[in-house]
Amino acid sequence: MQKLKFILSLSLLILFFNPGVKAEDKAGVELGWAYLPGFEDEVMDTGQALANALGQTVTVSTDTGAAVLRGYYRTDINNNGAVELGGFLSLTDVETVFSIPGASITIAQEIMGFDLSYIHEAADGVGIKLGLHMSDVDSESTVALGGQSAAVTASDSGSGLLIGILSTDKSSQFNYGLTYYDALGGVDDSDATLLSFSYQF
Repeated sequence: MQKLKFILSLSLLILFFNPGVKAEDKAGVELGWAYLPGFEDEVMDTGQALANALGQTVTVSTDTGAAVLRGYYRTDINNNGAVELGGFLSLTDVETVFSIPGASITIAQEIMGFDLSYIHEAADGVGIKLGLHMSDVDSESTVALGGQSAAVTASDSGSGLLIGILSTDKSSQFNYGLTYYDALGGVDDSDATLLSFSYQF
């Protein structure tokens, strides 16, 4: 339900800005894959802690990333610079399973947030992006034991920095980018590297 509300809000934002934008303003959508090494490190630390506490082997399986959808509105402020407002969410959960004989813990995490950045055209067709994001990392943990299960939810919220490089070919509606998001949900080790392709209206 949260994802549906987010997509609707993002769609309204793009539609609100798009009909009357100037020639140098752009609205668009971006689809990509985010690699989440910080999530994986946390998973391994948790698995080791469980193994130490239980005194037995804990089997761990985890995703290393997630598909991400992002919408944005960009406006030029001078010949070489633009300001961009965006909203993003993970289309797939980052799922981790810890298991021992007779029991398991499954953790599903999803990411959503907004970002604001400045884009400087460092060379013809190449831009450098620097900005801030506000994001949430929501998780649901399901514990299964002896045929019974229970679920617990949690959420981290906070801000962080972002930096990236992107193509800025104004003659094409299709571009691509690589962006690093630091401290998703305000958690220091929860970073993401997003490789994406965009379509501009």
